[in-house]
Amino acid sequence: MKNYSAGAEQTTGWVLGGLSLALTSSIIFWYVGNPTQFIEHRLGINSEAFNNPIAWLLTIVIAVGYIMYTAKVVPFVNEHLFTFTWLKVIGIWAAFVSGIVEEILFRQVLMDWLMSLHYSVVIQVLVSGVIFGVVHGAWIFLRGEFKIALPVILSTTVLGGLLAIVYVMSDRNILAPIVSHIIINLFIEPWLILSAVSGSWDDKHEEDKIIT
Repeated sequence: MKNYSAGAEQTTGWVLGGLSLALTSSIIFWYVGNPTQFIEHRLGINSEAFNNPIAWLLTIVIAVGYIMYTAKVVPFVNEHLFTFTWLKVIGIWAAFVSGIVEEILFRQVLMDWLMSLHYSVVIQVLVSGVIFGVVHGAWIFLRGEFKIALPVILSTTVLGGLLAIVYVMSDRNILAPIVSHIIINLFIEPWLILSAVSGSWDDKHEEDKIIT
């Protein structure tokens, strides 16, 4: 039994599909421009990627912790955590491309830029986390879901800050934050987006929203 409408499912598919296509285009553009630099620097796939096992341990802890947190505060996500549908296929695509692009932008590009301006590591982590949180909460504000917007912004700000710390611990190799981000998205998407589109944050199933 589905506790969301076909319309909400299709809308989520279009949103995630369109976003994933745009992000995939960015990845292809970066790769074609300089394949070696993209793989070794942008993705951090190089001989130094696993130099800090503590950073990788934190990577897994962050991913598991955030998945558990999301499943607890958004019952809709918890209910569909292991559901596999055509929408989940798009969600898997989105998990990889969004994890890659967002970590490159919010951690690597932003934090390295702040470092070039001689801002401290603390400021870099804080700015990275706050901007990450605000961006992820913006789409909820557009729905007028102000009650849920603040917790989302706060939780994603903390997540962004933790991933920023991993980035610093990894000697600014971005691979660990990318892996953590992808793992999180693989579990919670597309259900987090669908919960926003369908308005099923708290999983209170009104009869007119249930499609059998």
